[in-house]
Amino acid sequence: MRPSVFSTTGTDLIDVVTPRHSLLSGRFKQSFAYIALQARMPGIMQQVINTLRFREYDLEDLYGEEVHKDVRMIIESIERLKGELQRDRQFQLFHGNEPDKAEWNAFLSELPRPKRSFFRASWLHAECYLYRRISSFFENSRHLQNFDYFADLKKEDLQISGRAIRCLTEATRGLSKDFESFSQLMRINLWSNHYEIQLNAFIFDAPQDHKNIDVLARVADLDKRLLVDDSLLVWNCLMKAKGEKQIIVDYICDNGGFELFTDLLFIEYLIDHELVTQVRMHVKAIPWYISDVLRHDIEWTIKYLKDYNIEIISTLGKKLERLMSEKRIVIAPLSHFWTGPQSYFVMVDSNIELYRFLTKAQLAIFKGDLNYRKLLGDYIWDSTEEFITCLRGFRPTNICAMRNVKCEVICGLPEGCADHLLKVDPTWMISGSYGVIQYTDSLKCKCDGQDSACSLTLKTSPL
Repeated sequence: MRPSVFSTTGTDLIDVVTPRHSLLSGRFKQSFAYIALQARMPGIMQQVINTLRFREYDLEDLYGEEVHKDVRMIIESIERLKGELQRDRQFQLFHGNEPDKAEWNAFLSELPRPKRSFFRASWLHAECYLYRRISSFFENSRHLQNFDYFADLKKEDLQISGRAIRCLTEATRGLSKDFESFSQLMRINLWSNHYEIQLNAFIFDAPQDHKNIDVLARVADLDKRLLVDDSLLVWNCLMKAKGEKQIIVDYICDNGGFELFTDLLFIEYLIDHELVTQVRMHVKAIPWYISDVLRHDIEWTIKYLKDYNIEIISTLGKKLERLMSEKRIVIAPLSHFWTGPQSYFVMVDSNIELYRFLTKAQLAIFKGDLNYRKLLGDYIWDSTEEFITCLRGFRPTNICAMRNVKCEVICGLPEGCADHLLKVDPTWMISGSYGVIQYTDSLKCKCDGQDSACSLTLKTSPL
């Protein structure tokens, strides 16, 4: 039977799931990409509008009455963008004060014309374009160039997590330097978004259990949904670097709020036990994907912990502040590549400075679903394909990906795992209830690079 074809948005949309070996795209109406573009993204844009309306008089106190003109201009621009999305219009070039407009315009101009509209394009390209366009409205305003319209959501996520913050802070004081503690903390970090909800509702058997990392690691009972656990390989990677003068880890952040708090606990552990000499945190240059970390989110989070009215948490905040001042934790130089539309395998060609920066580290940890999508090119690989193959030559250093599965992009699973999951949980690929910790060594391949069959030389993009 031939699939039915719809033209309700001005372009042909096919009523099928995303085909195997295809890029994720909104043109497949049974894909999560279509749902995200058709329903979720307009809701996010409306959320930005609502934030502006709610905060308008606060902004007037900061910038004066002239800010109302900015607010009206931005709201009108977002409403217009919503209409362009719903009509599947072509992407437009950037013509304002955007510092990365040359890179974006070059990328957009090089896209094949059939793949320059919201639903026909790769989902990654369309979604990144939408977030970048929203930010451009603020950048081209008079007063609101630096306004983070997602900041309140990130702050609230941490502020409502009091019990989880206290339990984890108490349980992570004095952890031993061993793989078990390392792995437990890594898995808590992976599951942080689920973990906070589970822990806040958990009834402990004994009063001291909330200070026990072994108990806390079992609270959410989510490890049964950890599909790949390469945490031992990550531990071994750091153990091999022991004794080197500098052991640097690049930490490519994902969400702010409670997840950022667990990031900082994990980073503190790495530094305390001399597993690393420095952690470089890579954050976004502009508000991104609702909850992604900006520089001021790290600064605000550490201040929030430092000012907390419980001494053990306040002490943690002061310690993190000291580690920042000692350059043991640093915020890496801002790069607009992280908020660009490209997959990471093109970094060596499009941003060689960032690629070389990453090569100085012993390990790069990529957090979250979006980073995973960019590592794998937003492409439907066979679920059993090796992680290193799917990176298509991107290997500036040893790489770890920690991710809750929220879309159809996945690799490195055991044979039969994906088929079994589809039978027991048809929504497993988009629910966020399953996760992976995947690792590949940068020198796993020992060939001389001349063999065209080597997976590491397969850099051709499936655009």
